[in-house]
Amino acid sequence: MEFSTATWVILAILITAIISIAFKVLKNRSKKDTFIILGLSDSGKTSLFIKLRYGEQVQTHTSMKENEGLIKLEEDGEPLTKVPIHFVDVPGHEKLRFRFSDFIPITRGIIFLIDSSTCVKNVRSIAEYLYDIFSNKDVIKHHIPILIACNKSDMITALPTERIQTILENELNQLRNTRTSALDHQDTSITDNGIKTWVAEVYEGR
Repeated sequence: MEFSTATWVILAILITAIISIAFKVLKNRSKKDTFIILGLSDSGKTSLFIKLRYGEQVQTHTSMKENEGLIKLEEDGEPLTKVPIHFVDVPGHEKLRFRFSDFIPITRGIIFLIDSSTCVKNVRSIAEYLYDIFSNKDVIKHHIPILIACNKSDMITALPTERIQTILENELNQLRNTRTSALDHQDTSITDNGIKTWVAEVYEGR
């Protein structure tokens, strides 16, 4: 079967278009401009995502799929970054939390939430999740910063952050090859303004 000159021209245009699209997709995937929100189920990830996006505190339920979107970070009406930030709230269900690794290639920073009121009961699951993050080869290679934030610290059963850090370090030590230095990023409590500021500083490279 012979092809006419016009056919070859059309094929050349199609190939060029495909290569161009593929290049843009790969370029976008390699751009590290995303912040992912991680943690066990019921740690407050979706509540934080909604609060950052809409400025409202609402009742949420356990998510079985990612929530994502571009969010304008502001404080007192003033923008904290020049452009909106891409956030992804990754489900914390035991069978779904592994999905965080899919977003690591485009991740600028990680926010890990801990429920201060149930930390003792869930310490093994929290430590295993953190260990998976700390030992992820891309997290290590690209030195992706991690903010560990204690949520629900106002509840009567909540532990102080120092106590949470201690029990997590002990648990991580039992898992071996711990990366305890990452716990230095632990926040005293979960406040949307504090997280906004941290995200802005990481994004802007300050």
